[in-house]
Amino acid sequence: MTTTNDPHITAIRQQVSTSYEELQQLLDKPIATLPPARLYQPPAADEWTIMENLAHIVEFMPYWAEEIAQLVSQPGKQFGRTTKHAGRLNAIKEHSPDTLEQAKAQLPASYARLDQVLSSLHDQDLALVGHHPKLGAQTLAWFIDDFVTRHLANHVAQIKEIIQQVVQ
Repeated sequence: MTTTNDPHITAIRQQVSTSYEELQQLLDKPIATLPPARLYQPPAADEWTIMENLAHIVEFMPYWAEEIAQLVSQPGKQFGRTTKHAGRLNAIKEHSPDTLEQAKAQLPASYARLDQVLSSLHDQDLALVGHHPKLGAQTLAWFIDDFVTRHLANHVAQIKEIIQQVVQ
């Protein structure tokens, strides 16, 4: 990752990169060493499986990349979605039965699109405002922190917890 004159964007990209690298390490081991059936085992009622988490991550990185790119080109636009968004739910339903190899094959392009968009940003872009259907007017910095940076880190943490639960 190259350093830019935009330290806030550089920090965001580094946080996303760190979470993505951590996910890759989990995929190589311990996830790859789990019995395949455990990838589809919910850790508790109404909680996502490892594969549901992976399907969501693969889907949301390019989704938020496109939302970010559109907000930068059209400040003030409607931005984001709710948890009931059909595209989000369909992607999880469609791809949660994928094999681990399929999920691993989809992740690099998903991450690359997000990083491409983030790398095109400048610190001043973080002050742009978009209008979320539920949360109202928020800055791009807020959206990126909530829906990209922390979102990815939280799913990586959730996958770690699931691994511990399904190994027992």
